Amino acid sequence: MKPPSPGSTATRRTGARACASKLDNSGVIGFSCAVTQRILVPLGWILAGLALLLSFWLDFANAAQGGAIDLRNRITGLRLLEHGVDPYHYKWHEGDPEEFCDPFNNPNLAVSRTTATPALLLMHLPLAPLPYRVAQLLWLGAQWLLLIGTGWWWLRVCASSRQRWLAVLFVVGFSYTAAWRLHAERGQSYVLLAFAFAGWLSLTFDAKRTNGFAAGCLAGWLIALRPPFALLVPFLALHRRGQLGGAAIGLLAGLGLPMLWEGDCWLHYFAAMRTNAELNWTHFYPHYSQGYPPRIEGVPTDILAHYASIPFAEYSLPALWNWLGFAPLPDAVFLAAAVASFAFWLCAFRRLRAEDLLAGLAGWLFLADLFLPAYRNSYNDVLVLDIVAAGIVASTRFPWAAWPCALALPVGWAVYALAPEQAWLINLPSALFTLGAIVALVPVTFLFNNRAGSRKVAAAC
Repeated sequence: MKPPSPGSTATRRTGARACASKLDNSGVIGFSCAVTQRILVPLGWILAGLALLLSFWLDFANAAQGGAIDLRNRITGLRLLEHGVDPYHYKWHEGDPEEFCDPFNNPNLAVSRTTATPALLLMHLPLAPLPYRVAQLLWLGAQWLLLIGTGWWWLRVCASSRQRWLAVLFVVGFSYTAAWRLHAERGQSYVLLAFAFAGWLSLTFDAKRTNGFAAGCLAGWLIALRPPFALLVPFLALHRRGQLGGAAIGLLAGLGLPMLWEGDCWLHYFAAMRTNAELNWTHFYPHYSQGYPPRIEGVPTDILAHYASIPFAEYSLPALWNWLGFAPLPDAVFLAAAVASFAFWLCAFRRLRAEDLLAGLAGWLFLADLFLPAYRNSYNDVLVLDIVAAGIVASTRFPWAAWPCALALPVGWAVYALAPEQAWLINLPSALFTLGAIVALVPVTFLFNNRAGSRKVAAAC
């Protein structure tokens, strides 16, 4: 007979009967169990919900100050794509539709500010026909639903109440960091990637769906949304071959659907990314002055072009290389270093179970962004949620990788509250998250198996 799953009605009834049994045997223990089941657990959920509501209100207050400048270039980019226009090199001129106007699109540069892939642009399709202010507020709500949804994916696969509470506390705590405040206010999309990747990870943890077609489709779509997710392909080839067919379908859909509107959109995207990489090395961003209508889509232009004062600074390996004063390197050098390091990791732990490697895989997809020759901001840090949650699910104890990530949370709160100007202080939470991602690369089972083996050798000696 199949045992009840965690969180099911049967499990709760079993827990209630266990409490009743303990009450018969020991009144004190039984009473404590009953209090925990009936009072403390609901109280904990209420407090978590109130904390999330307060955090959402803070994001709403920030969003009301400006025009979600990163969302703006995605909405205008999608509208251009729908009209068969290259969104990556477009420049607005007087007389063009105001729906295409992004006040931050520098007319003196060869590229626009749109840097999302065509597939990621397509994910904003329901927002494109709406007035921009309405779309901005709806996207803020969508970001929050995706953040809560990411936590929900992990609650489904947590095996114990301890694991569930750790996941909830980390999601709630992260929502108060400067990284999340910047993500929500700018209208970024990394939480969409975190949600989709959490879905893939939870399906891959599930013994029934681990090689399923749906999980494969999700993996392929993720690659189209964000090219660094191509690291999933060798992992699937080694550990989850049953997903490869679905991954091919998902990738083809992600590549092909945007081309229905603009056939060369992917060529334009990669050409623009090469130009942006050069600009990232030279930091050549000339001043520009261009006249805009006083109102764009009903929003005063000075508000549309405004953003809340939230600390941010560039954080990537090319940026560090540049700061150290070294001569620029070809982009291929950083990309090759990332691919070679990942291949070494995958080969070194190839004999372990896939479930033992998922937290490390999440770590690699966080670290891969650091190698890209592109501006990286703290809003990328939302991907750390999957590292911590995968580590919690895969381990019977608090995972080592979660310690620096947990320390990063109060540091992130302080960065938002104190608003330091020094880049190294602003990037301190990202550095701690990076440390957690690196620690996650070493599977917990590998560490403890090696420790047990060492003890046996020592005893034999």
